Amino acid sequence: MSDATSPKSPVAQAQNSAGSTKLPADYQYRLEDCEMALARHHFTRDELQRGLTWTKVSTGFDYALIAFGGYFGWTNYRIAEHEASFLRSVTGNPYIRRVFTPFPFLSLLCVVFGLFALPVDLAALSVAKDRIQMEERAIQNGEVIRQDIIREGTAVASSAKKVAIK
Repeated sequence: MSDATSPKSPVAQAQNSAGSTKLPADYQYRLEDCEMALARHHFTRDELQRGLTWTKVSTGFDYALIAFGGYFGWTNYRIAEHEASFLRSVTGNPYIRRVFTPFPFLSLLCVVFGLFALPVDLAALSVAKDRIQMEERAIQNGEVIRQDIIREGTAVASSAKKVAIK
């Protein structure tokens, strides 16, 4: 079944709502235009919800970068400082410094990347939530308009049948 013929599609819902009464041509065109607009809003909302999910994942990744980078960076720094102080005490040489390893530097890069990416992801979260709410309102308004078109079209069609009988 394609999306247009599935029972949940706006076209199928309109056909079920309209019942057996055939809408006049101008109302049918308005209904089709309304259904196409509703389908676009549904598609946009679904894509925004997918984007919101991935933004939440990205935000979690940023928090993890900050937490793990900070933890491992501090742990490596502390261990290197203890090793250096141990070597200073054993040898009596006060000029022994910490041995540079790339781990504290890489940990710092992780923390910095997480700190720079986190505000961007938080802004994307709020924008995506606002856009999803806008699409939800547009869908609700479109459903009301669709029901009005169906109601007016069936009223016109039934009045046309009554006039034809007289």
